[in-house]
Amino acid sequence: MAPIAGPLVVPGTPNRMAGQAHGDLVARLSETEVLVLSDIAGESDLAAKLDAAWPPGSGPRGWLLPRFDSHAWFWVGGPHAAAMFAKLCAIDLRPRTFAGDAVAQTSVARTTAIVIRADLGNTLAYHLLCDRASAEYLWPVLLDAADEFGGGPVGHAALVAQDR
Repeated sequence: MAPIAGPLVVPGTPNRMAGQAHGDLVARLSETEVLVLSDIAGESDLAAKLDAAWPPGSGPRGWLLPRFDSHAWFWVGGPHAAAMFAKLCAIDLRPRTFAGDAVAQTSVARTTAIVIRADLGNTLAYHLLCDRASAEYLWPVLLDAADEFGGGPVGHAALVAQDR
């Protein structure tokens, strides 16, 4: 059994997120389903440790479903991120109504999505997950919406630098 460093924090109610000690996020999607997202740098092995922590035959357990097998993962951030989402999503994602630990299972640009608010330092930020088959459709939609607010792609290296 692989040890899990530090306590795992799981939100007490669905549609909430809890940040973990090493930058991972645990989003509770329902009473029995959680989504574990690695830290932005991709250095964490929390999901693998969780899968290894349940001995075979020990009863109810979780199953590891690598995110890249099911979801595309986008990061949307900046001072106009909530306004941009207002054009694409019926949920009000403004900070005054969508808390820093909130999770929405909704539709973004007519695509089923999970939106997790997880600010990066002082930067308003959201993780956006959609079915991976929809990624090719959603990417240009996000670029077009961001362009209206003077935004655009920043790349993974910029996110890692911002997070450190």
